[in-house]
Amino acid sequence: MPTPTLPASPDRAALVALYNATDGSNWTNNTNWLSDRPLGEWYGVTTGGSGRVTGVDLSQNQLTGPIPPQLGNLSSLEDLWLHANQLTGPIPSQLANLSNLKELSLGGNQLTGPIPVELANLSNLEELSLGGNQLTGPIPTQLANLSNLQQLWLHFNQLTGPIPSQLADLSNLQSLWLSSNQLTGPIPSQLANLSNLEELSLAGNQLTGPIPSQLADLSNLQSLWLSSNQL
Repeated sequence: MPTPTLPASPDRAALVALYNATDGSNWTNNTNWLSDRPLGEWYGVTTGGSGRVTGVDLSQNQLTGPIPPQLGNLSSLEDLWLHANQLTGPIPSQLANLSNLKELSLGGNQLTGPIPVELANLSNLEELSLGGNQLTGPIPTQLANLSNLQQLWLHFNQLTGPIPSQLADLSNLQSLWLSSNQLTGPIPSQLANLSNLEELSLAGNQLTGPIPSQLADLSNLQSLWLSSNQL
């Protein structure tokens, strides 16, 4: 008898594209991937009541190669964790189509190119973790539109230009890690408006000028790193 054809699924197609793009046959764990098992039984995949994919966690799983743009078709996705792999190439702008995304963790890879300004459209995003890559260019001022953001981790990249004062609009921000880049210019005094900020890491850049006295107003601040600058 012929093998029955699986029903077309945009979620399945997106996951197959991820498997093929990142050498899935050599992942540390690829249990049930490409099988006819429900997607929720594929390693690292979580599905909701409707069967749509809501989470993908393949961190520390030996993924190599680029992030495929087809991941932008996982329209119910809330959590995407691909950190601590060997991913290369740019961050696809198509990830901005993931309107339900709350956590995007791509840190600890070898990603290159700029931070896509389109990510500013992820209005539900609470965590953006891109640290430990080889990203270049400026920090997009548009990230200030992420009104629900609580963690912004861009440390250990090759980002250049000033710290955007617009980041002070991120009123829910608790952690801001920009350390170990090539950022220049002054520390914006506007960062003192981040009343919920608990961690501010700006060390290891090329920042200049005085340390804004207004930072003393950050009553919830627990950790402040400013070393290895020109302050």
